[in-house]
Amino acid sequence: MRLPIVEQALHACGQHLKQTQATGTEIEAYLTRSMLVLICAAFEEEIIKIILSRISKTNDAEVTSFVELNMRFIVRSIKTSEISGLLDKFSSTYKEKFREKLKQNEKAETFYNNIITNRNDIAHSSSTNITFSELQDYYNEGHTILDFIKNSLLQNT
Repeated sequence: MRLPIVEQALHACGQHLKQTQATGTEIEAYLTRSMLVLICAAFEEEIIKIILSRISKTNDAEVTSFVELNMRFIVRSIKTSEISGLLDKFSSTYKEKFREKLKQNEKAETFYNNIITNRNDIAHSSSTNITFSELQDYYNEGHTILDFIKNSLLQNT
């Protein structure tokens, strides 16, 4: 699931790096760090939307409100193993569907988790060793994890 806010930012940053020949400079490192934060935030927002979409099917305003208020605390820098655990809280069937998708595309899982790990690294130590190009590759594969979540949680509901 490609996210327009991420796509636009990656394009703009990529164009800037190319036009200014800033690849390999501190500017690239700053842009990469900023993009890591943006991508993680966008991923979290999308995961929350997917979960709220599933919760809304209960037609229970109080439950929906409770979940809305608490999702931001639950979905924070969430790796695929934690997503599996979250889906399992709904049903082991959702978890198994998700895990099966991950087995079919280990690269997407690795790249998604690389984004989360690198974002956590910069949040706690201000450094990461990935390049902007690597981040683009991570996003281009990793965003499909959102599709896996959506397909697992919303399919047949």
